[in-house]
Amino acid sequence: MSKDHIKTMLDTLKEYHECQISLTFNDDGQQPLLAVCYKNSYYELTYIKTFVIETYNNIESTISAIEAAIQDSKKEASL
Repeated sequence: MSKDHIKTMLDTLKEYHECQISLTFNDDGQQPLLAVCYKNSYYELTYIKTFVIETYNNIESTISAIEAAIQDSKKEASL
């Protein structure tokens, strides 16, 4: 998925923050990897396997975290 597409989706979350929309990103095996929502002026990432929650205050850092999680899951799958 391209950065532009992820940015568009994150912009949509921010625009409709009252609607409680969340995005779920899956690994290559279609298993849920992380969920993203927009709450209280922050992007909230929840890692599905560990339930660890991280918050980010801008799109760029949120995209970086999403891409890092996806890359990490690809590395784990290749081991």
